[in-house]
Amino acid sequence: MGDFPHTIQEDQPLDPQVKAFAQAPALTDATRAAYWGDLRRFIDWGGAIPAPEKMVATYLVEHANSHKFATLARWRVSLGKAHSAQGLADPTKTELVNAVLKGIKQKHGREQRRVAPLTATQTSNVLHAMGNRLKDLRDKALILVGFSGGLRRSELTTLTVDNLRERTGGMELSLNTNRTVMIPSAHQESICPVTALKAWLEASGIQSGAVFQGINRHGRISGQPLTGHGVALVIKERVKAVGLDPSRYSGCSPRVGGILEGAQEEGSGGLEADIMPLPKAAHGHQ
Repeated sequence: MGDFPHTIQEDQPLDPQVKAFAQAPALTDATRAAYWGDLRRFIDWGGAIPAPEKMVATYLVEHANSHKFATLARWRVSLGKAHSAQGLADPTKTELVNAVLKGIKQKHGREQRRVAPLTATQTSNVLHAMGNRLKDLRDKALILVGFSGGLRRSELTTLTVDNLRERTGGMELSLNTNRTVMIPSAHQESICPVTALKAWLEASGIQSGAVFQGINRHGRISGQPLTGHGVALVIKERVKAVGLDPSRYSGCSPRVGGILEGAQEEGSGGLEADIMPLPKAAHGHQ
């Protein structure tokens, strides 16, 4: 297991217990990277590990009006991992924190649209439903890279050919958010994000500029980057094709699904599906 992504600034030393969590072998590289931003935010706010339940509750309440309930719920999971990975008592599962989150959800949760994650099993179904048209090749690469790398819509739409570096065992992506993500190759070509990405670039003839570009109604490359709205439309179209409700999914569904699948694998030791497990990225600078 590699070290925690090297984003720790020398002028911002971490508490030794936080470092222990950051390097804990109980977490995969992808999951550790996904939780890093949440933990960093908590520490910068004034939090500490181990955290008293009142500190966690206060942290959530103070951000209830500025952040979505789904974000607060994710923070809770991240802070819980920061404790459980070290064998510490988990303050996020106490009655106080449960009551606080329930109250926040009752007050604000109904006002926010819950975006469904695109799970590994659903991703498998979506991929198998695709054909071999140019649009199919693009959408397959888009979904696999978004899922395995945990990429945001903005990172997918701004990814350029110059950002790609082929490495042993995968493809390195240098993102506009100052992150470097290593997309791993998979033994099974049908679910390999690297294979899908190469197939798309070869078929489209794209040698420079945006990796994921629009395709017009005549099936030709537009030359313009796919927009965030365009990514959302791709996801909605593809989930609808396999019988899912498109209103529940958005452009961030592959990213959310990839992160959640990684977290579930921590507790279950792996998920069962025809093409599981989908490859997870190794994250670099956050």
